[in-house]
Amino acid sequence: MNTTVASPQREKLKRLRKLKGTQREVAACLGITESHWREIERGKSVPGTKLLFKICHYFDSTVYELFSDLAHPNFFDNDSN
Repeated sequence: MNTTVASPQREKLKRLRKLKGTQREVAACLGITESHWREIERGKSVPGTKLLFKICHYFDSTVYELFSDLAHPNFFDNDSN
């Protein structure tokens, strides 16, 4: 059983994705794998600059709306990022 929960900061990303389709469908539209999308949505992966802006354009949102965790002052203090 998968108990991974989306990062609270990325809940809007998950809600918007559900409006567009499945993880597989959105990943295909963005030109990435479904597993990569899942990691991004869960907050376990940080998209590169080009993909970051591609995602924002796809969802017609800003980086700050979809990836508020990246703007947090302590984001870079965590060695896992």
